[in-house]
Amino acid sequence: LGSITKTAFRTSGVQKVLELGFIAGVGASLRDKLDSKAITALLLNALVPAVIVSSLSTLKVSLEMGYVLLSGTFLALIQLGSSELASRFVIKKNEDSNETTTLRRTAAVQLGTMAPALSVYSFTREFVGSEFAGLAALADIPTKIYTLILIPYYLRFRGNKKAAEVALTPAAKEKPPMSKQLINAMQDPFNLAIASGICLAAIGKPVSSLSFCGKAIGGLAEAQTAILFLLIGLKLKFGGDRPKLCLQLLLARHGFVSLATSAFLATLLRTGDSVRLAAVLSSQAASSIIAFGQMSKVAKEVDGYDIELAFDIVALSFPLTVVLNTIACLAGNRYVNALPIVGTGLLAASAALGKVAKS
Repeated sequence: LGSITKTAFRTSGVQKVLELGFIAGVGASLRDKLDSKAITALLLNALVPAVIVSSLSTLKVSLEMGYVLLSGTFLALIQLGSSELASRFVIKKNEDSNETTTLRRTAAVQLGTMAPALSVYSFTREFVGSEFAGLAALADIPTKIYTLILIPYYLRFRGNKKAAEVALTPAAKEKPPMSKQLINAMQDPFNLAIASGICLAAIGKPVSSLSFCGKAIGGLAEAQTAILFLLIGLKLKFGGDRPKLCLQLLLARHGFVSLATSAFLATLLRTGDSVRLAAVLSSQAASSIIAFGQMSKVAKEVDGYDIELAFDIVALSFPLTVVLNTIACLAGNRYVNALPIVGTGLLAASAALGKVAKS
């Protein structure tokens, strides 16, 4: 057991996790010196858009990808369904129905997103194989499409119109000309990044091929990880009820995901052990910072989202994913076969934590 622990400690996946944990610790030590709002603005207006354009520009679709993309679509749907169940499993109805609805809506949307590039690929590459890391990236395309392009529409659909907008007269609600709408839309960093990424993908030009401009965008994209974990250290606090609620939600999400992934592997993905383990690692991905950015943007237009809850979910999802994926990698196929037990145990832990929080 000691040699296994030492081997796991030296792997690139665990070393990366320790590196990010150290950065978060630096952030926590600088809470009195750094402005978390300014760093959040930097993250959402410069670094995350760089990640978006870099990710979208590399997308390529072919018929040979069909099976992998279909599997990725199933995993994305599993996340969405499991997150909806988790939000209702943990957040019970109370006298303030509006608050309950807001918390459930926020949790369901944020939990239903994944960030495998940041939380999974290093484990897949180290413990399963580099070729499976490539397949995991390919299977992530449906999730990217949802997070980068579709989720703003979904957020607006589920949110509530702001009271000021509802009170506007018909004349005040008249839309400006299409050209002005387009110019206004392109002034938003997220919209500009999405449009640029799609255009680059259409002409087969990834960001990396754009000489000094590509290197600049790539540098900003790489900086996103370090700045995100610095911000996590600045903002995440373990006192009070909110972190317990987030941990309950994440445990429930992973519990439902484990049960659904087990059924998916048993019925639709009957293949080799390596592919099965890679699929399980991807299913346990942390929640997406890009989705948090999309929610922060949409929350300026509609009511019904708790941005602080969304960020806390993102922050806590990374360490939990690390723990689960480390166990999965060390146990291998035994963990995959035990997914029903793992899922049930995680749901039981979530319920137990809820009872402790109430007492």
